[in-house]
Amino acid sequence: MKRKDKSRAPRTKEMLLPLSASAVRGISLENHLSLATMRCGHGTADTMVGLLRILYMAFYLLEKNHSEADLVLFLEVEASLDESIRAAGEGRDWRLATEHLPAIEQVVRRCDELLGSVPKYRYVEAWDKLNRFIHSPQQSPLPGSQLGPVWS
Repeated sequence: MKRKDKSRAPRTKEMLLPLSASAVRGISLENHLSLATMRCGHGTADTMVGLLRILYMAFYLLEKNHSEADLVLFLEVEASLDESIRAAGEGRDWRLATEHLPAIEQVVRRCDELLGSVPKYRYVEAWDKLNRFIHSPQQSPLPGSQLGPVWS
């Protein structure tokens, strides 16, 4: 059988298996703590970055398999996080608007589901894509994003 991508080494058994249960629990705990911290109004720029990481990792974990509903949800959450970032930039507390919490919680739960079901290689690839995005000039990896520069 021929390999399609000759530049990629064959995947090991470990890379084909899901992340360990302890790794999934640890990542999930960190994600939920970021949300809880922001929900309580004790957020910081770092906890906001944690929520953005959750959003974009969920997007990358889905790869091209995201539904239109997923994308709509991701764009809604991105816009609400952007609203919070702009408010903090104006000197207000790092917090999330109550009306946006259900959608943000839904993305956190979706990310939990994905972390528990994707093979390790997909997680590693998603993490790599996230790092490339972070170091790019792009404002958002989401197709159809309406984000502009964060602080003009």
